[in-house]
Amino acid sequence: MMIVPELWREARRHPWLLTGSILLLLLVFATHLLQALALAWSLAAFVRGDAAGAVGGIGAILVIGLLRMLLTLVQGDVASRLGGRVREDLRGAAVAAVLVPERLHDARLRDGSTQLALGDGIDGTDAYVSKYIPAVMQLVVGSVVAVCLVAVLSPLIALCVAAGILLAVLGPLLWKRMLARRGFEHWDSYETLSGDLLEALRGMSTLRALGDVPATRSRLHTRSEALRAATERVMRSSLAETAITDFAVQAGVVIAAGLAVVSVMTGQPPAVEVYALLLLSSEAFRPVRELSRHWHAGFLGLTAVPGLAALGAFRRSPAAATEHETTPATSADVLRISGLSYRYPGADHDVLRGIELHAERGQVHAIAGPSGAGKSTLFDLVLGFLPATAGTVELDGRPLHPSDVAVVSQRPVLFAGTIRENVDLFDAGQQALEHACAAAGVLDEIRAIPEGFDAMVAEAGTSLSGGQRQRLALARALLAHRPVLLVDEPTSALDDRSALTVAETLERVAAERIVLMISHRPEALARVADVRVLRDGVLVKAAS
Repeated sequence: MMIVPELWREARRHPWLLTGSILLLLLVFATHLLQALALAWSLAAFVRGDAAGAVGGIGAILVIGLLRMLLTLVQGDVASRLGGRVREDLRGAAVAAVLVPERLHDARLRDGSTQLALGDGIDGTDAYVSKYIPAVMQLVVGSVVAVCLVAVLSPLIALCVAAGILLAVLGPLLWKRMLARRGFEHWDSYETLSGDLLEALRGMSTLRALGDVPATRSRLHTRSEALRAATERVMRSSLAETAITDFAVQAGVVIAAGLAVVSVMTGQPPAVEVYALLLLSSEAFRPVRELSRHWHAGFLGLTAVPGLAALGAFRRSPAAATEHETTPATSADVLRISGLSYRYPGADHDVLRGIELHAERGQVHAIAGPSGAGKSTLFDLVLGFLPATAGTVELDGRPLHPSDVAVVSQRPVLFAGTIRENVDLFDAGQQALEHACAAAGVLDEIRAIPEGFDAMVAEAGTSLSGGQRQRLALARALLAHRPVLLVDEPTSALDDRSALTVAETLERVAAERIVLMISHRPEALARVADVRVLRDGVLVKAAS
């Protein structure tokens, strides 16, 4: 038995589902005990030549079997819902924990490892939560009930059965602990290989151009061999643990059967008690067998727990919950940045110093400056991705929340799916979708595609040009209807005509929301009345 406190706490967040899953599984186990008694009665009646008693016992067995089938289906549904809820909670918490300044700017983190933890790692917890936890409670409660029933018929046999159960549960604990340690090593190897593989896939063209494919192949081979070796170690430990459990179960059943046979030879109990002892002794070990089976099913989720804990999947911040529940404003008049400063960890000077900005709705506000001046850092501060060293960012006199801001980044992210699914994340409807795409200057191109809005977009948007990706991202931001729009180099991948369309769009958008733009292109800045220049960490008004 291996108790993982983090996963038990997550399961307890859904008490009705957890309780229902456990109670239903106990009822399923109760049907096994009742069926054992009914079978003992039927066999005893058959031996006595009591045909009516035997038929009645068989009828009871069939009815109990049908009842167990129904209870199993209901229990499986409740357990599945419990596992699904825990997966949703963990994935939401893990994603929120990953999107924090420390992680977004931590060069040691690898996308492949994070992706694996958020995917396979969280999915792997399902079996532990939905199957293993109820099985533990079935062992604790069900085995005690079964041993008590055996004790009514024979205290000595009940003592032997109880000893066998204890050996089956406690014996493998040392093996399980070693298996858990090796499992963590297995997960580390899994994460490392996943990170290397994702990086190799992303940079395949570069690797081929540099002639580094053989070295990459060798590195992936080494990682694969490490994963194979870790997997074999886990399997060997698992086989040993299974052997201990099976030995304890079989030994307990054999000893109970032997004692029952001895009692028959001495002529002590009636036949029905002998059959009941044999069958109940076997059923008493059923929770142990099921626990062992579910342990192996939930092993991947168990080994992923340290990685998920490192991501912060098990932390629940009240501040984060409040922020998540904050209702974004639909409109605002003024974005005010006062005395904003920031210094990267380990740096000896501030990258931004005393930034002052008063941006009102009604016009586009632009920030220019040389590369490395801190423009993107300023955006990260406004978005809350970085904690300011000093200063405030307020919207209409109150702190700005991330839910108040829509963003169009220089390298927008698109997902595998249709154009509609990538743009209309808010179920705004066809008319609003077309209006936003028209405002972003991409509607005509979408209509020119045979499938239109139902055309598929490749993963990361690679089937589209850079300009199309940027304009789709702008349309998506417009549909968000948030009071502040941050735009990073909106025309960098566009031709002059499309750039003019986007510039005109931003001017129209500024009538309804506060628009703050980063741009280097003179033609994009030419239409903007309020241009600030960020130089040496200080934001100053641009010369007219």
